[in-house]
Amino acid sequence: MDELERHIRDHREEMDIHEPDPALWDRIEQRLPGRERHLRGLIWRAAVAVIIAGTAMTAVVSVIRLQERINDPQVAAVRETYYYYDSQIKMLYEEAEPLLTANPDIDTELRLGMDELDSLSAGIIRDLNDNIASSEVLEALVRNYRLRIELLEEMLQLMKENEEGSEKTGEHEL
Repeated sequence: MDELERHIRDHREEMDIHEPDPALWDRIEQRLPGRERHLRGLIWRAAVAVIIAGTAMTAVVSVIRLQERINDPQVAAVRETYYYYDSQIKMLYEEAEPLLTANPDIDTELRLGMDELDSLSAGIIRDLNDNIASSEVLEALVRNYRLRIELLEEMLQLMKENEEGSEKTGEHEL
């Protein structure tokens, strides 16, 4: 050990009489490179926490609103209307299926008409989601379903008449 180290060790108490200014340590701490990264990490963590909390709040509010809509009597009426008319349309399709396979032109025309009514129905349902209490929108949905049923019934009637006519002409041929 050299003389300087021995002198410091021997006279340490005499040298520790002066305290540094508290602001000095704050200035030193701000200049430290790890401190800046630590603050950025905290800021990022806080931002992520805020985003997660906002997303969770949005999800909770959405679930609550969905529950309110499900329990709404108007929504129940729309659901019942959909199930009723959908079952009617499926029954008519099942009845028309053998005739449609025999008449591909009519099948194509029917699908085009139904696709057009489907796109109208999708627009009505969007309107219904915007304003569920609107009776006009509900009436428009019912009219759309009735148009589908009428279209299917008319096509079915035409195919049946066409089939009966071809059977009668087939009986009189030689």
